[in-house]
Amino acid sequence: MAPPTGPHLSPFRRQSRQEKLYQAKLESLELFVRVIAHDLNGPLTGLNLTLQACKKLAKTAAMHKLLDTMDHDLSSATRLLEELKSLNKREIFRPQPLDISSEIAKLAEQVSATPRLPITIEVSAGAGRLPVAGDLSRLRRAWQNIIRNVIDAAEARGGEKVKLNIFTRRTGNFARIQFADNAGGIARSRVSRVFEPFFTTRGEKNRGLGLFIARKIVGEHAGKIRVVSKKPFTRVTIDLPLMP
Repeated sequence: MAPPTGPHLSPFRRQSRQEKLYQAKLESLELFVRVIAHDLNGPLTGLNLTLQACKKLAKTAAMHKLLDTMDHDLSSATRLLEELKSLNKREIFRPQPLDISSEIAKLAEQVSATPRLPITIEVSAGAGRLPVAGDLSRLRRAWQNIIRNVIDAAEARGGEKVKLNIFTRRTGNFARIQFADNAGGIARSRVSRVFEPFFTTRGEKNRGLGLFIARKIVGEHAGKIRVVSKKPFTRVTIDLPLMP
């Protein structure tokens, strides 16, 4: 099953100006990734090997602390490279039959097991299975990006526990996944820009690629994604076509 082209667009419908701008930005980023991804991968791998060797040779607690800081920064750079690679059109798309309700429950359980997690996650599933044909690794990346945004917002609030409710249910011929949180919300003037690459409401810590990548992945699955927000609440809704 080949993925559809474009962000959940019918090939028989004329693209709006906003959709054309989105597609142009996506193509520019894909070109950027093809140019730099290979060249960056080698040095990052070499730096990681050197860092691990230095850790074995370090003698003092102060030196270990400095190396741990370098390790954290290197991990951040590696994650950024992986995010950029996910924009590449040439990445293999491997659809398989999936039950959305089951996969969401597994992901929520894994995230909830993270020590000192600043959010609580509650999953509510409708009756019955929600079978879709999808690439599980890419769908999980989209869902993780959304959850990561909530975690970042919760950490920015400092100490105040944030709740994330994830709902799954059937809506017509679609499997619907909703992520609803009370992490502060998004200003109305900024909601329309949340899918733009490198746009973020979380300051320098956030790279502004999470929802952009999520939209691309949902589009590959012929689905739709939208965000609504009214402070302090935000809701991200994903609709994926159900299997016949």
